[in-house]
Order: sequence, then structure tokens, then C-alpha cells
Amino acid sequence: MKPSTISQLFGQSPFPLLKEHMEKVKLCLDEVRPMVEAVAEGKGAENEAARRIMKIEHEVDLIKVNLRDNLSKSIFLPVDRSDLLAVLSAQDGIADMCEDLAVLLTVRTTRIPDALSDGLFEYLDKCLEAAYLCVDITREFDRMIESSFGGREAEKILGMIDAVSALEWEADKKQYRLAQHLFQLEDRLSPVDVMLWFEIFKVIGNIANSAEKMTKRLRTFFKA
Repeated sequence: MKPSTISQLFGQSPFPLLKEHMEKVKLCLDEVRPMVEAVAEGKGAENEAARRIMKIEHEVDLIKVNLRDNLSKSIFLPVDRSDLLAVLSAQDGIADMCEDLAVLLTVRTTRIPDALSDGLFEYLDKCLEAAYLCVDITREFDRMIESSFGGREAEKILGMIDAVSALEWEADKKQYRLAQHLFQLEDRLSPVDVMLWFEIFKVIGNIANSAEKMTKRLRTFFKA
């Protein structure tokens, strides 16, 4: 039996696949702290968490491609197609940053300077908190759609979106202080170590930046 004109028009909702994509991104996030803890323990190329991140990120990409390929321009959507794809891209960016971090931490044997360790983990946890909040938001997609992106559910989600922005701002402040501390240690570290850790700080921050980018585009779904 051929699909009806109405079923062709409305098609399959992309939101379940968007949620599936974010749940896979979460699996990347779950490995980030164990990966950095392994670095603190002196593990390099044998970092199992880093290898898992690289494998999961590939699976994240496969879901992204599947969603894009099945998002026909003729399908009716309750939100702008370009905004939905921008949310997908930002979600994917979170996983990308996890993979970039895995590469930076394992491309050479890297040790966390003792003087930076506490600040580094505080900063990392703040960035991860922002990203995990995005996971919580995507788990509300069904309720968002049922409420037509309005009402109390919208107020709840918009509050969570604001919280992501606040966490990203707090992470930025921690990154700045951590970078200051790093350069205070430059006479005790090699130039390569200084620049490598500076880049590591940036990539960790980009986890939170991608989370904020995702929520900014998601905000466009809601009624004014």
C-alpha cells in the first residue's frame, strides 16, 4: 500500500532520532572524566576511556547522517528545518569536542601538573554539567511537542536553557583563571607542555560552548 499524501507530508518525526543522537553523545560525556582521571594516573596511549570515546563518536556521526538523510524538505515540521539541523550540529559538536580532547590527551604521554589538578577537575566538571543539562533538555522533547512549545513545559525548558548559559559563563571564568595559573608555571614546564595544556583547556571549554550553542538554537523552537 502506498503512503497517503498526509503521511508523506507529515512523515516520521525527527525528534526521536534527535533524542537518540543526544543519548549517544551522553555516552561520550560519560567517558570524559574517567579519561582525564586516567591521565592524572599517568596513563597515556593505553587510556581505555579515550578509545571508547573515539568509537562512540563514530556512532554519533552515523546517527547524525541518518537523521539528515531522512529529513526530507517536503516533510511538515513543527519547527524550522534549519534550526533543527543547527541543534543537531551543536549536539554533534559536543561529541566532537570529547573526541578532540581524547586525541590531545593521548597523542603523547601527558601528565597533569600537580598545581593545576584541582582547578582542572573543577573546570571540567562545570563544562560537563552544562552538557549533561542539554541531555536532560532533549529528554523533554515529547512533552515540548505535546505542549506545542508553549505553556508551563516551555517555561521549564527555557529555565533549563538559561541554566546552560549560566554554567557556560561560570566555565569561562574558571578557564581564564586556569590559563592564568598555567602561565605562572611556564618556567617549570616545557613550552610544548604549556601550549598543549592551553589547547586542552580550550577544547574542554568547547564542550560547554557547544552545549550553549545547542540551547540557543533550541530557544527558537518556542513561542515568544
